[in-house]
Amino acid sequence: MKFLHLGDLHLGRSLGEFDLIEDQKFILNRIIDLIDKESVDAVLIAGDVYDKSIPSEAATCLLDFFLSRLAEMNVQVFMISGNHDSDDRLNYGSVLFESNQIYISAIYDGHLDRHVISDGETEVNIYLLPFVKASQVKHYFPESDIESYEDAVRVVLENADIDEKKKNILVAHQFVAGKGE
Repeated sequence: MKFLHLGDLHLGRSLGEFDLIEDQKFILNRIIDLIDKESVDAVLIAGDVYDKSIPSEAATCLLDFFLSRLAEMNVQVFMISGNHDSDDRLNYGSVLFESNQIYISAIYDGHLDRHVISDGETEVNIYLLPFVKASQVKHYFPESDIESYEDAVRVVLENADIDEKKKNILVAHQFVAGKGE
């Protein structure tokens, strides 16, 4: 099974007065070519899909183009929101997209979304954790000590039903730091 991991696309970004949308379309077309050439089974998009919480029309059209091409190619897509994305805007149409194997998790609702992908021999659980703040997680776990992004992610993972004996991938876009032991 082949996965392609993308993140921080920042669609709609500009550098000063220079609009990058044509450059971004060029890169997404190269990514589509790579997905085709390498026979990628699934694309994992780890947040900051848009550059702004209220994306431009050009940015939303570019994402529509990219996701439509992946759906035509029968490539599964697993996408989460990042800190630059508007949860509601990125989540728009997510139920409809699922019929084309495009899974979007943009709003944390107290649990990790889990999707299973299989090639007939190997089964992999894909968990989607949209960008969360401490206050969002505290809402679902008020008894937990949650003061930081790290605390929030720790509590989400502690309360997730993840079978560590299976193959698992977590798609996330968070502010956390590892601790040496």
